[in-house]
Amino acid sequence: MNRQRKNAVLYILVAGFLIAFVGVLLFVWIYFSSMREMHQTTRKLYEQPFAVANAALALEADLYQIRGSLLYATLIEADRTQLAATVDFIAAHEQLAQQKIAIIARSYSGDQQQVTQLKQKLALLHQVRDQILHALETAHYADANRLIEAQWTERFSEVASLNEALLKHANQRATQYVNESQQRLEKHTRHGLTYAALLLSLFLVVGVFVAWRIYQLHIEADKFAFTDFLTGIANRRHFIHELESEIRRSQRYGSAFAFAMVDIDHFKKINDQYGHHAGDLILQNFCLRCVSALRTSDMVGRLGGEEFGILMPMTDLHEAARVIERLRSEIDHSVMSDHGEQIHYTASFGLVSTSQLSEQQGLAHLMKMADAALYAAKQQGRNRVFIANH
Repeated sequence: MNRQRKNAVLYILVAGFLIAFVGVLLFVWIYFSSMREMHQTTRKLYEQPFAVANAALALEADLYQIRGSLLYATLIEADRTQLAATVDFIAAHEQLAQQKIAIIARSYSGDQQQVTQLKQKLALLHQVRDQILHALETAHYADANRLIEAQWTERFSEVASLNEALLKHANQRATQYVNESQQRLEKHTRHGLTYAALLLSLFLVVGVFVAWRIYQLHIEADKFAFTDFLTGIANRRHFIHELESEIRRSQRYGSAFAFAMVDIDHFKKINDQYGHHAGDLILQNFCLRCVSALRTSDMVGRLGGEEFGILMPMTDLHEAARVIERLRSEIDHSVMSDHGEQIHYTASFGLVSTSQLSEQQGLAHLMKMADAALYAAKQQGRNRVFIANH
């Protein structure tokens, strides 16, 4: 009897192992087959509709850049040199806009008459641009401003309306591809899971859990690749990458930008006195104030610990100093509450502009100047903005 029981246990173990082995094979087959199906349909997803959608969004961004440069030249009453730089900047963005139009014309699967109308409206917009540039060349700044506010805005609204129609159609096509992909994936998975569930339902539950965790990890990895987990702003790697890109753009087009290095004053004392939880809240509060005080085109990144960087594209040193000083004042006059504790904190800023750099100087020198300015702000008593020397 004992021998029979031992044999029965052995048979059960062997049978269980075989069932588990077959279940593993089925799961692997289902997983990789599903991934292959998803890869094939995802390739379609990113070909035409997403190419049109991305081109439409980039086209609108280029037009906003052109309008911003025209408006800026009008506001500062640009001289001949500044106007020449503006013309070069506009020409570069118009070239990019033409590239986006070419992509839309090549990849758009809807009514091509809409693309033709978009080109015609852009031609009318270019005519208004030429009128604005002529007004700037003849120093009729009021006329240029009226043209921007009236005719440019009207023409741009027409272009934006057509552009939105193209974008909507592209998104609908992308959704259609997603639905088709989802249907094929569901059909394929349903057939496979029918057999797998007969062999090892528990194994499938574990498999689904593992797949869900992998999906969650992918999402978290994408998020943490670009953002700081505590504050939600750009992390050091992403911020430095954007800073390097802005330096190259500045050197190419001759448009200066400002960069500030920020350090929260006496942060270690705050942690020691109120605890690390309060320190984390201060970091988050500081970032929220930066985001609300700065423009949408500006960027805030965490360089490490309580040290941050602020990137302000197309901003001269005077304007940047005004904005940073306002931010410093807001922080200085604010009080944060944590479990009944009233906590006051300040920050020191080291400000530098690419106009202070030579063509041979790059990111390393920019960071060095900003760090030296920040150190000078601390040496002079903290809670202040110090502009870097050449």
